[in-house]
Amino acid sequence: MGNLFMSRMFSDDNFQRKYLGFFIGIYNRNKMLLTISLVIFFASLFIGLFIGYFSTGFTGNFLTIIIKGLSGLIVEITTLSIFLHNLQSVLFTYFGGIIGIIPAVEIAFNGFIYGAFVGYFMHGGIVSNYFVSNPVDFIIYTLPHGIFEIPGFIIAGAAGFRLTTLVIGILESISRKTPISEHYWKLKDSLALLVIAIVLIFIAAIIEANISVHVGNYITGLNLHGLVSINS
Repeated sequence: MGNLFMSRMFSDDNFQRKYLGFFIGIYNRNKMLLTISLVIFFASLFIGLFIGYFSTGFTGNFLTIIIKGLSGLIVEITTLSIFLHNLQSVLFTYFGGIIGIIPAVEIAFNGFIYGAFVGYFMHGGIVSNYFVSNPVDFIIYTLPHGIFEIPGFIIAGAAGFRLTTLVIGILESISRKTPISEHYWKLKDSLALLVIAIVLIFIAAIIEANISVHVGNYITGLNLHGLVSINS
């Protein structure tokens, strides 16, 4: 009985080491791409924050157009509707890596929108059943799911960049007549990063649809009916 218990402990330990090693390997091989994606997102966020704060006229018109477009698409705020909306953005970012520039543009746009909302709200802003009108409330309502959603988009960007390196590598192999198989790891890494990103945005969707609004209403004393994801 003791031997069986010990063997299970060793088996569980090996399992944990195997998957921990897998994630560490993914991170080490793609550290530069993850960093680039992170820098693009937060640089764009701060640019959006600056423009939103100092150019309220332009930003107000821009955000109003986005909100009207999103509001026209609202049917019901559910885990599935939020997840599918964000999944479109993640898949567009990933497959855009075939072209190359699209992941950077998508990450930059999402970062800019987040920053623009916060900057604009510093001057008062848009009020509706789905949006708050000051930066503190905005952060309160978006933080619970944002801690999963934002990393999901950043990792999706890195996945798209890795797909770009795969395409470049294949083209170089074709021109140099070297084995294409040497770039197979790039495909595996890009897909692994994509799966991680999808898992994160799914968790974020669950929290956004079922927890974020209730927590936000409790802390702020407001009574919002729901939240609309502001990513593209």
